[in-house]
Amino acid sequence: MKTLIISSLAVLFCFTVSAQEKNVETESTSVDELITFIVEHYSIEKDSTKTKNIVFLIETYSDNFNVEDSVILKQAFRLLSKRLNDIDKISFVAYSNFNGLMLSQVAATDLKKILYAVEHPKTSISEFKKDGITLAYELIQTNYVEGSENTVIMIRMPGRKSEVVETEVNVKYDSTKKKGNAVVLTAISLLPELISVIKE
Repeated sequence: MKTLIISSLAVLFCFTVSAQEKNVETESTSVDELITFIVEHYSIEKDSTKTKNIVFLIETYSDNFNVEDSVILKQAFRLLSKRLNDIDKISFVAYSNFNGLMLSQVAATDLKKILYAVEHPKTSISEFKKDGITLAYELIQTNYVEGSENTVIMIRMPGRKSEVVETEVNVKYDSTKKKGNAVVLTAISLLPELISVIKE
């Protein structure tokens, strides 16, 4: 009987916890639409009633972002920092090519740290994880702020591939070298006959 009561209480507790699940919103945008997304979702008029707790889940395709993507990300986060307050927090989590925490809960106005993480995505990660998406949701749940807007924003990089630097090797053959090689080969093939002539 005692075990039945304990089991019932455990089940009831699980249902209560799941019913009070933390409210986390999820948004998604491509890097090409990121600036437009920020303009549409974060007003110039700062909302003093609700603070923001944002985890940016950024797709990676190489050790660093290409120049165009890097510029877009930097401009977008500069814009965002002007539209948020010191009490608003943002984090960066990388997913896809490599996974890990790039930037952990800094003030949305701390541009130095934000821009450093954008410029050095892979080296900003101290410990690589198996799944960046799971990590982002674990992070938002761990750092959940009651009464705030707790959001995970996925930044996709469609069509990006790991950049491989191709080097072009130009092999030039000098015609005189070819002739020289031909002469050497001819001389070597005639060498036995020359030696026999010299001996006679």
